[in-house]
Amino acid sequence: MTDLGDGLTLEIHNGERCRMVMLGTINICIESESEIDRYKTLREETGDLASKSVAWIGGGMCIGPRLFDGAKQTVYEILPALKQFCPEGVKFIPGDWRDTLTGKYDVIVYDLGGDVPRGILSQHLNRSGTILPKED
Repeated sequence: MTDLGDGLTLEIHNGERCRMVMLGTINICIESESEIDRYKTLREETGDLASKSVAWIGGGMCIGPRLFDGAKQTVYEILPALKQFCPEGVKFIPGDWRDTLTGKYDVIVYDLGGDVPRGILSQHLNRSGTILPKED
């Protein structure tokens, strides 16, 4: 177990071959084969990223931003300690996304649980932009 600060710890489970960030006993995010596969599927849905901008609502361990290389990316993450997982060249904005989200994007990945607040997020989409939910 590794202390990440802000009450977070990084735990590595060799049996399941995954890393998890915990806040006490609550699993905040996980990096597992199934999560990586999910992000690969989202990546395929976006097509060519060379000229696209992507906003991540909830960055977690930044699996998605690592797989979406080539795009101009911004991660909005409430837990500043998770910045250490953010890849070089990706902008990291700490704080609640409802207070910090600015600009317009071609793709917004809503990577939090619950209903996707499409009304709020659509105000930050470029024409022909798309919102990708955590799960369909």
